[in-house]
Amino acid sequence: RAGDYDHPRLKTSPLSPLFGDYKPEVAAWYDVADMTKRLTLTCVTVLTHEPRQFFLVTLSTAILTIVVHNLFLPLKNEGLNAFVSVDHWLIFLVILVLLLHDTHMFSAKTIWMADVVLLGVTLALVTMLGGRSILDFAMDLCRVG
Repeated sequence: RAGDYDHPRLKTSPLSPLFGDYKPEVAAWYDVADMTKRLTLTCVTVLTHEPRQFFLVTLSTAILTIVVHNLFLPLKNEGLNAFVSVDHWLIFLVILVLLLHDTHMFSAKTIWMADVVLLGVTLALVTMLGGRSILDFAMDLCRVG
C-alpha cells in the first residue's frame, strides 16, 4: 500500500535484502529499472545491425539512467549513491569513446588520446562525486585497524 513504508513486516521480511538498501519510495520499481538498463545495454544492443542503431540505443539508455538516478537518488546510503552515479557516467563516457572511435576522428596511432582523456575524466568523476565517500571509508578503515 502507498504510504505504508514503516510496516513492521517490511523490516522482518526475508525479502528485505532485495529492497533494504533503497529508499521506500523507489524500492518497488528501481531494481526493475536497473535490470531493464542492464538488459538493454547487453541484449538489445546485440540485436542492432548498424552502428547508428547501436549508438541510439546505448546513448539514450545511458542518458535516461543518469537522469533517473540523479532525480531519485534511490539508495539510502549517500556514498553509495555517489558511486552508482560515477558508474552511470562511466558507462556514458565509454559509449562516447566508442562513438569517437567509430567516426574515425582519430587515427590508429592517436586513439590513445581518447583513452587518456577518459582516464582523466574518470579520476575527476571519482574525486568530485565520490571523494567524500572515499575519505569517509579511509577514516573508518583507520578506526578499525
